[in-house]
Amino acid sequence: MSEPRSAPTVGQVVLGRRLLDLRERAGLKREEAARILRVAPATVRRMEMAEVSLKIPYLQLLLKSYGVSDEEAEAFVQLAEDANKPGWWQRFHDILPDWFSMHVSLEGAAALLRSYEPHFVPGLMQTEDYARGVMKAGAIGQTRPEDIERHVALRMQRQDLLVREDAPRIWAVMDETALLRPIGGPEVMRA
Repeated sequence: MSEPRSAPTVGQVVLGRRLLDLRERAGLKREEAARILRVAPATVRRMEMAEVSLKIPYLQLLLKSYGVSDEEAEAFVQLAEDANKPGWWQRFHDILPDWFSMHVSLEGAAALLRSYEPHFVPGLMQTEDYARGVMKAGAIGQTRPEDIERHVALRMQRQDLLVREDAPRIWAVMDETALLRPIGGPEVMRA
C-alpha cells in the first residue's frame, strides 16, 4: 500500500483525475480496475483521488488496460514520477494541517491568488517579525516557541513564489484595522 502524504501535489491531483477519466472512457468500473491490479477497489479510488502516491507498476498496468498508447503512457508515467516527488511544504507536516497543505500545494501552482483578510496582513505579505508577532499572539493556537519558529519559517518559504519568474498575480483585500492593530511594535508595523 502506498503511504499517504500530508497533502498531494497538484500534479498528483491532476493525474489522479486523468486516471479516473481514462478508466471511465475505457468503460471499466473501479472494481474491474482493482481486479487488474489485484488490489481492493479502495486502492484504485485512493489513486484516482490523489490520496496516495501513484505506484508506477500499477499505473503502467492500468494505462495498458485502458488502451492508452505506449507513447502517451510513457509521458503519463514521467509526469507521475515528477508528481510523486514530495512538495517542499511536506517537511512541515508536523505543524501544517492537512487542509492547509493542499492550499499551499495549489498556491504554488496558481497564476492568480485572491485573499481577504479582516484581521491581519495576509501571510504572503508579512515580514518575519510580523508573522512571529501574530503567532505569539496565539492566532494559530500553538504557542510553543519551536512551533512558532517553524510556522514563521513555513510562512517565509511560502513567499518564495512571489519572486520566482512565473510569480502569480495577487489581489489582497485587508480591513483597515489590520494595519492599525499593533503587532510586534511600531518598528515591526513600519517594516
